[in-house]
Amino acid sequence: MFKKRFVIFLAVSTCLFSSCISRLSRPAISGTILDYENKPIAGCRVGETVTDANGKFYLNEIRYNKFFFPEIFMMEAPPLHFSENIKKDGYLSYNIEGFNRFGGGQSKGASITIDTLYLKKINEVIKPEDYIYTKWKFAANKNLDTLYGTNANFRLRNQVTNDMNFIGKIQDGLIYKFNSTRKPDSAWSAESYNLKTTYFVSLKPNGTYSGKKIREFQNPWKYRKEYDRTYRESYVIPSDSIDTKGTFILSKDKIVFDQAFNKAKNSYKIDSIDRDIIILTRKNNN
Repeated sequence: MFKKRFVIFLAVSTCLFSSCISRLSRPAISGTILDYENKPIAGCRVGETVTDANGKFYLNEIRYNKFFFPEIFMMEAPPLHFSENIKKDGYLSYNIEGFNRFGGGQSKGASITIDTLYLKKINEVIKPEDYIYTKWKFAANKNLDTLYGTNANFRLRNQVTNDMNFIGKIQDGLIYKFNSTRKPDSAWSAESYNLKTTYFVSLKPNGTYSGKKIREFQNPWKYRKEYDRTYRESYVIPSDSIDTKGTFILSKDKIVFDQAFNKAKNSYKIDSIDRDIIILTRKNNN
């Protein structure tokens, strides 16, 4: 009897330890790669595959197996991280990267579609006049000293052309502190709040622009006292916006706006410009 039970126990234990759970190493990835003239780049190496005549690529899903018994003691799915090289002679090299803290637990059939990726040719010269005349969305600081801009071509998940430091600026905005001059409610005290400024500007070839400046108060609930306890909701400070329009002059690596853009006449240096991003820093007016 003992021997029989031992054999059964051994068989069950073997099954438990030999049974496997499928984990995700990389989802299937599809996308399109173009150059800065919107032409497909064929034969571009993406991971273990290459793009076709239309610039399209597809990477198969990759999975691995883990023993079931040890996995159940982890209490959570493993993280997912993947990185694939993008290479093509005559073009700058890039990487496609992805991270998900618990992404390794996704079921079979996981896939993502990456929006169009634009590769830049080696030593390609970006002319501001080829890209400047469009609608821009700027993350700005209080005095509009620095403008981090994106246009309609910009895709947040396009990790090929978007620097993570730049993404951090446009996602969070250039948030600054200001002092409240009055209490928004009797339960509040005048304290420092965070403010985010976003500037929408449409630049036109005829030298005119139109725009809107929006100011949003960030996380005012952090400074509340008894308001939410009394009314069961957080006090919200309304955003405000200012419409503006005027003229500007583009001269080499400089843009000069008229006084309607801000209280003072603004001259900006084009610190950086690419197909879908631009960084402007204000120069001191003499």
